[in-house]
Amino acid sequence: MSSKLTFTFLILALLSSCARPSFLKDSSEEKQANELKSVKVPVVEVAPKPVVKEKKVLPKLELWPKIAQNNKVAKYCKKVDKKFHHWGWGKSRCQNIEWLNVRTSHLGDPLIWAVYGDESKLKEGSVDMTLILCGVHGDEITPIKFCFDIIHHLERVTKNHLPGHEDLKDKLVVVAPIVNPDSFFKRRPTRTNARGVDVNRNFPTKDWSKDARRLWISRYKRDKRRNPGRSALSEQETVFQVNLIKRYSPAKIISVHAPLTIIDYDGPEFAEHSHEAGQFVVPNAKQLLVQMSQKANDYKIKNYPFFPGSLGNYAGNERKIPTYTIELPTSDNRRHKDYWNTFKDAIHSAITHDMNKDVEVATAPDEDKAATTN
Repeated sequence: MSSKLTFTFLILALLSSCARPSFLKDSSEEKQANELKSVKVPVVEVAPKPVVKEKKVLPKLELWPKIAQNNKVAKYCKKVDKKFHHWGWGKSRCQNIEWLNVRTSHLGDPLIWAVYGDESKLKEGSVDMTLILCGVHGDEITPIKFCFDIIHHLERVTKNHLPGHEDLKDKLVVVAPIVNPDSFFKRRPTRTNARGVDVNRNFPTKDWSKDARRLWISRYKRDKRRNPGRSALSEQETVFQVNLIKRYSPAKIISVHAPLTIIDYDGPEFAEHSHEAGQFVVPNAKQLLVQMSQKANDYKIKNYPFFPGSLGNYAGNERKIPTYTIELPTSDNRRHKDYWNTFKDAIHSAITHDMNKDVEVATAPDEDKAATTN
């Protein structure tokens, strides 16, 4: 019996050393617990996370939809496709572009143009308008491909296959890619139209009657390439350009030619500020000229003289519309990609720039990196 009692006492001793009931806790432990309860823990305020607005992703529209062209334009587009194939330029997409057309050339080809933006905003005066003209001289073939490159770029941007849709907000762009089709579609393209007239000497400028034919005879010895015509505005291609200017009242005009390798400016004189009554001031026309040059790898700027009956004289000098003539280096059909790559940022900047504001640098989206459908 003594061994059992000894074992029992050992068990009770072990249990009492491991734990004690709550009523046996000493007063010091209770005091420590109460002190811990009385300690105030500071509350750390966490700033709410800023609300990030999700960028609205616009849906992609069909890039090259089938457009119901009238018979005249449909036949014309087939001619354009053949020329593109002949010059190794790939697809023109002429039949997939929504064209406007009112009049025709002397030989019956439609004089077409494409519009990007809301034309109705012209009446509100809330849209900046850019007019782009190419193919004024049919033997300058690279400008024609250049204008189609501009159109393809605008198609991709406006249909969200390239970024830059917001850049074109409140912008209106009109592109006439082949102003003089009769000369372009000849087996051997010529500078003059089907009637032998240089349509860039046929605008109804104030000095036309006095000087156009006189200078043509005396200075240019009746050079057939510079024939101003029998009278101003005698040619359908000239009427076409004049009507575009009247219809859209452009804030700026870009005309593309070749092969002088310069950017020429015609328009109101540059001035920063003026308080003189009647003085026309365009504070940023020069800035845009310099910006276009810089964006095109410092392309040469030259103040080329304007002539009686020229676009620069008619629009820039007389109507005070800043008019920029880009002269590509050559009419070499193989160089078309080089010229577009050189000027695409300059063109995008010019289109997106509001002539009533300081120059805003805009870079064209990289078409090679963007996922596009050809």
